[in-house]
Amino acid sequence: MNVRDLSFKLNSIFDINKYEHIDKNLNGLQVGNINAKVNKVAFAVDASFSTLKEAKGNDFLITHHGIFWSKKERIVSNMYDKTKFLIENNLALYSVHLPMDAHSVYSHSKVFSDFLGLKNSFAFANYGGVNLGIIADSVFSFSEILEKIKKENKHILFSKKFKESVNKVAIVSGSGYSFFEEALCHDVDLFITGDTSHQIYSLAEEFGVNLIFAGHYFTETFGLIKLMEDFKIQEDLEVKFICKNTNL
Repeated sequence: MNVRDLSFKLNSIFDINKYEHIDKNLNGLQVGNINAKVNKVAFAVDASFSTLKEAKGNDFLITHHGIFWSKKERIVSNMYDKTKFLIENNLALYSVHLPMDAHSVYSHSKVFSDFLGLKNSFAFANYGGVNLGIIADSVFSFSEILEKIKKENKHILFSKKFKESVNKVAIVSGSGYSFFEEALCHDVDLFITGDTSHQIYSLAEEFGVNLIFAGHYFTETFGLIKLMEDFKIQEDLEVKFICKNTNL
C-alpha cells in the first residue's frame, strides 16, 4: 500500500467531498508523496509540532485537526516549519474533521456512546445538513456515567448534577454546546460535550438536565482510536496512537 492507496481508501470511508461546503478544515491528504510506501500509521487528535516529532519514523499520520484550515493558507512561519518537517521525514499527513464527526461508525460521539454502554442511539445536532451528535438511552445513573468517564480522563472540565436518574443522554464531541437546545427537544437528562459553556448553565438548571464538559481533546479521541483498532485488524499495518492530552 502507498500513500495514494491509503488516502483514496480514507476518502471513500469518510466521503470527504460531501463536506467541502461546510468544513473549514482541508480534509484529506494535506502533505505527502503519493508514491511512498506505507507500513506504519500514527493517529492523533492534533497536528501540533510535538505530535509531528513523535510521529517521526511512521509513514502516514492521520489527525482530526490538520495544519491547513483554508485552501488559501500561506506556508510561512510555523506552517513552513511543519510542512518542511513532514517532507524531510517522508511523513504524509491526512486530516479528517467533520467527516469523522458525522460518520455512522467512526463519529467520536457514537463511539463515546458505545464506550458508556448506551443503547438505541440516533443522530442529532444538525450542522450544514449533517448530524454531529448522538442521543441514546441509558440504564446508568449520573454518578455511574461520571465515574466511568473519570476513569479514562481525570481532567474533566466541569460537571453538574441536577438529578441522579438518567434515562436519555445527548453527546456532541468537541465544541458541541450550541446544540444544547436541540437536545432539550428530545427530553434528555444528561448533556455531554467537550468545551465548557456558561450560557447553557441556566437552561440546564431550569430544565433539570445534568451537564458534563469532558474536555475537547478527550471527546475527540474516540473515533480515531476505533479507526486505528480497525486498521490494525483489517490492514497489514503497524499502528500507533499519539496522546497529547491538552486537558482542555
